[in-house]
Amino acid sequence: MSESGIRQLGVSDARANMTEVIAEVRLLGQPVALTRRDKPQAMLISMDRWKAAVLDAEVRPFHDDVIRRLKVLLEDKEFADVLARKDPVLHEVLETDSL
Repeated sequence: MSESGIRQLGVSDARANMTEVIAEVRLLGQPVALTRRDKPQAMLISMDRWKAAVLDAEVRPFHDDVIRRLKVLLEDKEFADVLARKDPVLHEVLETDSL
């Protein structure tokens, strides 16, 4: 295990036990860092984790733009008052930079 708690496995050991390593990653959802000379070279992750990472990478720019636009709109007092009345939780989150 590394300091981050991620299991590390040498490339040669992974190659020799690939079926078991894939099963562990797939079934337990725990990533495995593949190393060469104790230096991480690649990460083996489950398809679910990979799909989540890809989705985050695709959605994050849109999300960040929406948040930026909402914060600009909050500068309009009328908009801010309506938002505070209609959705006080969202208003509070945007006002306090909790995102």
